[in-house]
Amino acid sequence: MNYKITALAENTTYRHNVLAQHGQSLLIEVEDYKLLFDVGEVPGSVMHNMRQIGVELENINDIVISHRHIDHIGALSDMISSLDGQRVILPEQAGEPHIKEASEKYVFLEPNPDGGYDLAIEEDELNIIKEYGNTSVVEENGMHLSNDIYTTGCEGDWMREQAIVIDQHELGIVLLVGCSHPTVEVLLEKAKKVTGNEKVRGIIGGFHYPDLSDTEIREKAHSFDEMGLEFLIPSHCTTVRGALILQGVLGEKVHMSKTYTLGAGNSIEISNELKLNLV
Repeated sequence: MNYKITALAENTTYRHNVLAQHGQSLLIEVEDYKLLFDVGEVPGSVMHNMRQIGVELENINDIVISHRHIDHIGALSDMISSLDGQRVILPEQAGEPHIKEASEKYVFLEPNPDGGYDLAIEEDELNIIKEYGNTSVVEENGMHLSNDIYTTGCEGDWMREQAIVIDQHELGIVLLVGCSHPTVEVLLEKAKKVTGNEKVRGIIGGFHYPDLSDTEIREKAHSFDEMGLEFLIPSHCTTVRGALILQGVLGEKVHMSKTYTLGAGNSIEISNELKLNLV
């Protein structure tokens, strides 16, 4: 099958007709199925970018949220009014996994271990999401969505986060990550468990490298190289520095747009071959 992945929200863009923002939203398309993975922060921005590529919100089948940070979920409450029964699949809330009752879903203003709070949506926006009729919390061991696409289920402690994995069988798995707070490596192991496929073809998304040293990032790059993967597409919270270090170690396996990120509006097609449309 041919999977098309388009960045609808990302930190930067060099296209004239789309909007960039700090955050991420990825559109995954295969056959007649369309999945929106995260929605960014700025209301209307992702919907504007979808229209630029000829996709309307009514065409989306599922929306999956990776984690509770505002730059991945902030626009959801505004988007809810335009949904027509599509599934919205949320991560678990920290400390109380596997809660399914709508009244208890996903506490956003939960304190961090240091007593501080993350940027998260406000209570009135949370209530809009709770009142939507087709939300669910991801199951512990992930969920099959469609066409060999799965959620991984959540990993992490105070920041529970899920990823998306595409199982291309003998070609390997492709992991799509939001911010990788539990680390890319932990989410990758969960993806292998969910699919039963140990071969890794590629990874796309935010690797969360702001606090890592150059040496630590190089060590991770060498670990990726040892996996024998075909490609990495670092974006969002990987940072420009992190992406360039990865590219320095892995060379042509790392794909970046001219702004050193995936860039809103660009797309990747993965089937038997990897085809990038980065213009």
